[in-house]
Amino acid sequence: MSIVWDEKGLKHIDDSLARALGIAGHLLQDDIREAQVIPRMDGTLSGEAFTVDDSTAKKGYIRFTFSTPYARRLYFHPEYHFHKEPWTDKDGKSHDGNPNAQGMWMEPWMEGGIYAKRPSQILANVLKGKI
Repeated sequence: MSIVWDEKGLKHIDDSLARALGIAGHLLQDDIREAQVIPRMDGTLSGEAFTVDDSTAKKGYIRFTFSTPYARRLYFHPEYHFHKEPWTDKDGKSHDGNPNAQGMWMEPWMEGGIYAKRPSQILANVLKGKI
């Protein structure tokens, strides 16, 4: 008995899985934004500064990045009193809040969090073609 691997077919499967992981990452990003947990002043942190790096999807993982100098400070200080409603600063500029704003805003999607099953559910739905 001999086994012959279909190298082209295996590469196609690997490429498809990597593509699905990238798509799932962007859908999860939307899920996180919709939960309104990211602190909000002018929308930068939850907008253009919140990116999905899917360049490593072929290795089986992706990264979520918050590329502002203050993201780390806000993330690791859940004791801050984040604006949950619209507010006006001392210069009279209006800002939006997020009703569920909190430090460590990614924790609900990690192991042990209330949305911990969401990443695998989203990926499963992408692989099944439901999304």
